[in-house]
Formats: sequence, structure tokens, C-alpha cells
Amino acid sequence: MSKKLECKLNRKYDTRKQYKFIYIFTEGEKTEVNYFESKKKEIETEIRRQNIKIKIAGTGYNTLKLVNFAIEFIKERNIKIDNSENSDECWVVFDKDNFDQHFDNAIIKAGVNNLEVAYSNECFEIWFLLHFIPLSSAISRKDYILKLTDNLKKLTGNSKIRYSKISKDMYLLLKDTEKDAIRNAKKLLNMHKNEKSFSKKNPSTTVYLLVENLNKLKKE
Repeated sequence: MSKKLECKLNRKYDTRKQYKFIYIFTEGEKTEVNYFESKKKEIETEIRRQNIKIKIAGTGYNTLKLVNFAIEFIKERNIKIDNSENSDECWVVFDKDNFDQHFDNAIIKAGVNNLEVAYSNECFEIWFLLHFIPLSSAISRKDYILKLTDNLKKLTGNSKIRYSKISKDMYLLLKDTEKDAIRNAKKLLNMHKNEKSFSKKNPSTTVYLLVENLNKLKKE
């Protein structure tokens, strides 16, 4: 682990548990981090319980490497994750890589170790695009970028805007259609309900599970 990442994630432990921690480890170091940091800021303005801490870190690791990193992080710090109401949570956010077996094994291994998974098949941009339109068939990563650019132009009225993976504005641009994205993501998973292999569930994403989980922290 890099010193910068370790410093960001460091927390002091004592015998009295003061906070519930929600860890979000992402594959990407910009796209996913920027999106969830914006989401976090919104939540912090109206947080329901002050004893909750959200920590987000872009690791640069993908699929199995990311899951192994999260497992080791939890083990080294003796973090208790047992899916009870007050236990800490650990989410791993990653895309499908070029190896189907790695992708499937990563999701399975995460589940066995009580990690929550927010995967995207094929890429995180599917979550963004579902804010605009539903999908029913696979498209290329290049097409995601093109479709996002087209829809962002329509949304903003700015013909010069281009989708950028390092944008810090995506959450604010998309937040008003978040419910549409959640609904579209659920429809995709239902479409693949009989498929056992995660890698073959293309397109699909479970990012909505993490988003819904974070939304529960806000005041009703």
C-alpha cells in the first residue's frame, strides 16, 4: 500500500467503538473517487447519525487484486465485518477486466469474506449512462464515452462539453436522475437473472446497491 493511501485510510482503534466506518475501495483513482466523494459531501450535510464515517480510496487495483487488498486491509486492522447493523462495511468497486474468470472469482471471493461489491460490466460509465437511458444490449467502452458526451450536451446545452473520466462534476450533473439510473440498473440485473456467470451479465452494474446504501444515511 502506498504511504499516501495508508495515511488516508488510517484510523485509531480503542476498546470502545465510537464510529461505524464505511470503506469504499475503488479500482479507479479518479472517476469513481470523484463521484463518490461528491456523494459523500452531500450526505455529510444532512447525515442522520454523527457516528458514521465514510472513507473512499482509489487503489489502482482491479478485480482480484482489489478484493485481496480489501481483505488484507481488514485483517491487518482487525476490522469486524459481519453484516450486522452496527458493524463496519467494506465495499469494492471495480469493472470487468479482460479475464472473465478473474471477474467472477473476485465477486465470489468478496462475498465469502463479507465484502460488498459494486461491479460494472463492462465499465463504471454504464452507471453514468443509465441516468440518461436504459440499456438492453452490450456496447463498447468507446461507445459509452460517445453516448455520455452526446447526453451531456443535451443536458447542459453546451455543445462543447465532453465526457471526461477525471471530471469532478458528474455527480452534480446526474443527481437529479439518480432514481432513473437505479431503476434501469435493476432492470438490467433482472434481464440477466438466469445467468450464473457475472462476466456474461453484460451490460449490468451493482453500483446502485452502494448508492442506495449511502442514501439510507440521509435524513428521510
